[in-house]
Amino acid sequence: MSDSSKDLFSSRWGFIFAAAGSAIGMGNIWLFPYRVGELGGAAFMIPYIICVFVLGLIAVIGEITFGRLTGKGPIGAFTKALRLSGGHNKAGEFIGWIPVIVIFVIGLGYSVVVAWVVRFLFGSITGSAFFSTNSISYFNLISGKGIAFWVVLTLAMTGLSIIGGVEKGIEKLNKLMMPAFFILFCLLVVRVAFLPGSINGYEFLFVPKWHMLLNARTWILALGQSFYSLSILGSILIVYGSYARKSEDIIYSAKNVAILSVLASILASLVIIPAIFSFGKDLNSGPSLMFITIPDIFKTIPLGQICMGIFFIAILFAAITSLISILEVIIESIQSKLKISRKFAVLISIIITAFFSILTDGHIDGLMDILQIHLVPFCALITGIFVFWILLSKRIIKEIQSGRSVMVNKWLIPTGRYVFCGLVILIYLCNLFHFG
Repeated sequence: MSDSSKDLFSSRWGFIFAAAGSAIGMGNIWLFPYRVGELGGAAFMIPYIICVFVLGLIAVIGEITFGRLTGKGPIGAFTKALRLSGGHNKAGEFIGWIPVIVIFVIGLGYSVVVAWVVRFLFGSITGSAFFSTNSISYFNLISGKGIAFWVVLTLAMTGLSIIGGVEKGIEKLNKLMMPAFFILFCLLVVRVAFLPGSINGYEFLFVPKWHMLLNARTWILALGQSFYSLSILGSILIVYGSYARKSEDIIYSAKNVAILSVLASILASLVIIPAIFSFGKDLNSGPSLMFITIPDIFKTIPLGQICMGIFFIAILFAAITSLISILEVIIESIQSKLKISRKFAVLISIIITAFFSILTDGHIDGLMDILQIHLVPFCALITGIFVFWILLSKRIIKEIQSGRSVMVNKWLIPTGRYVFCGLVILIYLCNLFHFG
């Protein structure tokens, strides 16, 4: 299908913000500061940044290229790749369903968490969250049975916002929410800098505990974090890549996605960690960090209610853009298989996701562990194998070169083949051995 007959991103930065929006989410805002606290501050940030720009960037380039080359989402992309290589269509379709199912299950838990954010934002505005005397009780209350309404509301709002398609829905929303996210977090960074004792948090962040770099676990988790925070799942970036114009410089876009993702992680850390140190809170408090610890801090500072509102608005922007990308994979898959209109596909995806999210109530921790430990690396690996091994190198290079004035580095394919695929296999085997 030609660029002129398909709904595509209309501008370079529209595509970049959408791809960055898919990547920037809870992994950057909650999980990254948590890992930084657990693994020695800068001692984790250093390997994380290395993994993002050495390995993660190659994977982002590969997945976007795969999507644009085939012009399809995961199911169609893997099917077409095998057909181009003389393989069997059914095998490609079977493989393509794996990342779609994985992202759907991730979406079940993620939609509940986003609903918590929406509910907390509502509580911040009305004052019920800010003036609550016990943050633990308040969180238990809002995450209880009544969350079903907020899940449906969240998914309905998300569906309505993207029903218009790629340019008028996904692109338009991301071009608004992504810049707003960074502006709001910068405001919070400035406010936190004036908290007494915040200097200890900055010291923790930027003075490395060098011995932690000798710990293999630090590097393994840094690699996993880089994949998680760049949406390297064998699905989202393939779909967004299929919506990219041939004039788009994939490498330039991928670099900016990586930069924005790293910047989002650092900004979140600059808000959360100095605030935690300032008030002597527990940095390793897990999921409660965002919904209990940080709200407790806002309750004790001047302009706290405003800061709490800004915090949850910024989180909502990041969370919604990620939820959009998750739903878009499901929508694209439904459209490609059932040959139905986008509006009908959006409706089906919202109903199915809402039903199973409410049915499980987001309690899929065991399944999520299996996904993150085994299936997410597997999806990243099979995509890497298809892009860097199964498809002809000259076909991949030609696709990347499209829209690019500078010649593609000759080391890109060998790096993808041997470094990226090799390390993912190594990490995957380590996970199998350790978590069995």
